[in-house]
Amino acid sequence: MASDSSVERYTEFFNSKDADKSGSLSLEELRDVLKPQGYTDEQSKSFFENCDYSGDGKVSLDEFLKAMGAVPAEVHKNAAFLSVCRSFDKNGDGTIDNKEMKAIFEELRKKDVPDSDIDRIMELVDTDGDKKISYNELSMHVFGVKVE
Repeated sequence: MASDSSVERYTEFFNSKDADKSGSLSLEELRDVLKPQGYTDEQSKSFFENCDYSGDGKVSLDEFLKAMGAVPAEVHKNAAFLSVCRSFDKNGDGTIDNKEMKAIFEELRKKDVPDSDIDRIMELVDTDGDKKISYNELSMHVFGVKVE
């Protein structure tokens, strides 16, 4: 059972995302919340359907509070990973190229990483040889599983 502070936080969150102040979240409102967190449209729709216990096409606060414990941890992990990948993917093409990889190391204050090391990382992780690292290639290399 969620603590009083968790219920309060979830309620506050819910109310702040209820854009039209209808007392419920539409699929669009929920999608707008989850997309920046790394959730795909399909995951958002699935989450919405799992929250909409009454089947009325909207998620009430009570339904939302019930559902907060019902989402598998794996979905949250995938979403967090995708969010991190998107933050590295400066041009938004769904991949991390050599320039973006270099920028990652610069952000980590590793400015002295030689281009040859960046090239080697790209070579090791880029399994399809397109000179870019897809999110799935990175996930497979780091975690041994594809992201959904």
